[in-house]
Amino acid sequence: MGIIYQANRGLIRDYPEETVRYEDAMIEAGKVAAEVKLAPLSSAEAKRVILKLDTLAMEKANPLIASIVAEEVQSIITLVRMVKAETKAEFMGILGSGANLDICWLRAKHVGSSLLNSELTASKGLYGGTSGGVLSWLYTFTAGTSVDMIPSQKMAKTAGVIHLGFIDPIEVPKVEAVQFRIANIPTPAQTLNFNVRLSFGTESLPVARLEKPVIYGPDKLQQVTVFPNISGDSKLQPISFLVAKAEDLVL
Repeated sequence: MGIIYQANRGLIRDYPEETVRYEDAMIEAGKVAAEVKLAPLSSAEAKRVILKLDTLAMEKANPLIASIVAEEVQSIITLVRMVKAETKAEFMGILGSGANLDICWLRAKHVGSSLLNSELTASKGLYGGTSGGVLSWLYTFTAGTSVDMIPSQKMAKTAGVIHLGFIDPIEVPKVEAVQFRIANIPTPAQTLNFNVRLSFGTESLPVARLEKPVIYGPDKLQQVTVFPNISGDSKLQPISFLVAKAEDLVL
């Protein structure tokens, strides 16, 4: 078992259906805690979530990212329960089908797709490109000009996203700050300190962690704006998970 499982074995338990005030993540702008409706989750489902996160984080290859994920498992489980409250379907992970829930890394093609852009509005893809048409995080920034990495769009009723931080696998990262809008309400901009690097032999990966995870639950309006201080090419990528029905997580 990896670091995520070892650090979060205490979270493997049965969770009741409940409404709670959650304050370990930013769910509503301007509130210390958000009132959220959470579905029941069995200990078997909780274990599947944690084991799946161990697989996704690839601890041996990405120890810093795995550490970030390990510290935010409670918020990830909260997101799973928020989505389950709408779908009423069991979390099955990779073994699921149909309405069963699974979790995956947020991919570039998901931006503007029906999962993040439920109203299927045109040109809501990555950086305003064709919805679902951008398959790479690559983008060329102009210093001092902010741009919507995720243009304003409404989550599907059966999906949710949690943002934990960002990576930029290039020599010189171009983006220094990010701002989230939740339900069209702006939150304070957060500095992305890419001075922290994860080393791979002679290579390194700049990693920036958010002050608090940001959760966009089902039916929530989402917008993510980034601010570059250097012009040039970037591969800025969020450390983010998408929770959705298995039938919607297809190619």
